[in-house]
Amino acid sequence: MSKGYILDANVLFSAFISGKELYTLLFSEHTMYLPDFAFLELEKYRKRILKKTKLREEEFQEFVLQLFSNVTVVPNLLLSETSLEQAYQLCREIDEKDTVYVAAAIELDLVLVTNDRVLYSGLRERNFSGIALLNDVVDTLPRMP
Repeated sequence: MSKGYILDANVLFSAFISGKELYTLLFSEHTMYLPDFAFLELEKYRKRILKKTKLREEEFQEFVLQLFSNVTVVPNLLLSETSLEQAYQLCREIDEKDTVYVAAAIELDLVLVTNDRVLYSGLRERNFSGIALLNDVVDTLPRMP
């Protein structure tokens, strides 16, 4: 059964750098949502991502297009002041930059998937259950041949 997730930009960074088929499977098995704020982060680290990728430029472009064909962008306009404030209160002592991701998870009642262990632990300590580490989500995928 397909499940929806909010993606933290660091999951996309990992996908782009590794170019692994695992991410193609993950994105095809589940509905993925990405706050539009993530594009600012992606652009900020674009050169670093391109430098570290294990793919040739053509392969990288194809991989990015394939992944983004399975991602729904969540415009900031969809996030209510209530969700943003609740997310800010949760994130302010961890990392305020993650507020938009947490707000999207709250607003859409979805789980935020991240590689950020500090964020994960901090939110769990604050009794926020709408977060999962990428490895835990990957463990739910059918095994690749």
